[in-house]
This record gives sequence, C-alpha cells and structure tokens, in this order.
Amino acid sequence: MSAKIIAVANMKGGVGKTATVVSMAEALAASGYRVLVIDLDAQANASICLAGDALLATLMARQATIEGFLHDRLLGKRQMSLADCIRNNVSNVSHLNKQLAISLLPSSPELRNFEQLLIYELTKAKMSWADIVNSLAAVMSTHLGKARKAYDFVLIDCAPGISALTEVSIRLADLIIVPTIADFLSTFGLQNFCATMSSRGLSEQVRRPARPPYVLITRRRQVRIHAETAAMLRDEALADKPAFAMFNTEIPETVAIGDALGQTVDAPSAKAKYPIFSQKWGPIVVPLLQDLVDELTEVLDVDRA
Repeated sequence: MSAKIIAVANMKGGVGKTATVVSMAEALAASGYRVLVIDLDAQANASICLAGDALLATLMARQATIEGFLHDRLLGKRQMSLADCIRNNVSNVSHLNKQLAISLLPSSPELRNFEQLLIYELTKAKMSWADIVNSLAAVMSTHLGKARKAYDFVLIDCAPGISALTEVSIRLADLIIVPTIADFLSTFGLQNFCATMSSRGLSEQVRRPARPPYVLITRRRQVRIHAETAAMLRDEALADKPAFAMFNTEIPETVAIGDALGQTVDAPSAKAKYPIFSQKWGPIVVPLLQDLVDELTEVLDVDRA
C-alpha cells in the first residue's frame, strides 16, 4: 500500500497541531502501521519531540532536514534524495515489546530563512507565486511518491498560516486535519480557512483534496463555552455544503499530553519513565487515540494493520 498523506494544518498557532501529529504518529505505529512524520514548522517541535535535541543537532549539522533537501533540489546541485534526510526508528517508545515504527524528516529554525531565500531567488527569476508553489509541489510529489511506498501513513506538521510549503502539503494530502480549540478566538475564521482549502484561493495547478478538511477538537475542557462551541461546530459540519467534516473524538486538555511531549529521546530518564506507549500517554488519552485511529482509518478506507 502506498502511504496515505495527512496534513495537519491551521491558520492559528497553539491549537495542538504538533501534539496531534506526535500522538497520532505513535498511536498509528502502536496499531501496527509504518509512519513517516514530516516537520514543516520552523519551530521544529515535532522533530524535537521525536528525535530529541542531540540527534536533531546532528541531523541539522549534516543538513539532513527538509530545508536542506529542498535547498539542494531547488537552489543547489540536486544531489540529495528524500531518503538522505529521513531518519528511521526515531521513537523511544515501545508497544507489545516492539519499538514503534516511526521515521522522521526533520525541520530546523533555518526553514524560515530558506523559505524567504527561495521566494526571493525564484521571484528574481521572474517566477510567480503559483510557479513557486508548483516547483515545490513537483519536487515534493516526485520524491515523496518514491518514499511513501515504504510507509502506511505520512503525517505532515504544517506551520501556522498558509506558506508555500503548507499550500503544497495541503494539495498533496489525502486528508487535511484541522485541530482547533472549542472557543471563540480559536474558531474565528475556521470556516473560511477550511473553505479555502476545499474550493478556492490556492494555486489551481496543484491537485485539490478529495475529501473535506476534518476538524479535530483539542484541549477540550468541561466548561460551557467549549460545550457550546463544539455543538456549534458539529451543527455547521451537518449543514448543506459544509466547509468541513468533524471527528467524533475530542482530545481533552490534560497535563498528560504536555508531560508526554516533554519526554524526548535523549532525556536521561525518558526511556525508564515512558518505555511503553500506554504508559507515555496515560489511561485517559490512550483510548481516545485508539478511537481517533479507528475514525482515521475509516475516513481513509484503510485496512486495519
């Protein structure tokens, strides 16, 4: 099976995109799937959570990162392949006495500088925004098309907003997941963002997603505003020609998620404290992640591993 590509995106920051990517990657791997995580956020939080500081520093020094690969392919000598930058077996978590099968194409803070340089250089060469997006899409599609044969799922952690790389990720994706907090500020503009991804506003030459974006409620608290906003979102998802669909699963606000994300591979006590998937995410979060995997595989029509 060629991997299903999932882009996790939102205009807003702080809504749980990286937490969604990391937890979902580990939940899918615990279910027996082979997972590749691509970090397209210059904050590199997914990379740090999965690889740890020491390994990420080594990969950055070797330029074995997404920006290193794209710089070589678009502005360099075209000597690198995507496989040169993918680090296999990055997870320090096990399930049923087996290491989770998670690979990583990391990011670094240099990604932001690369995006600015790329736009400057290609604009100077008289390329339009659409041309730039199409160039990025062609490189990513070609090389990801080869790499995805080794995986069941590719999860892309997108930066907040719509950058050229986020636009490409959305267009390459089989499914777009939009994490959001169920409050007014977090959902303001959500309809427009989802409608833009589905129908308009981005480069016409790049393939459009076959499915509507799926909203995932995150950091859910048992307060009235969250309950009212969640109900409103679910009503909107059932309207005629909705801008988005919704997962039934909701991820609560809990310290267990922050604690789990804080355990990196090279932390001295990480392996001793969280050697097992169920121990890392805890009794509240694990069943919800399993429910989310069930929903995800159903939406994408994927056979259970």
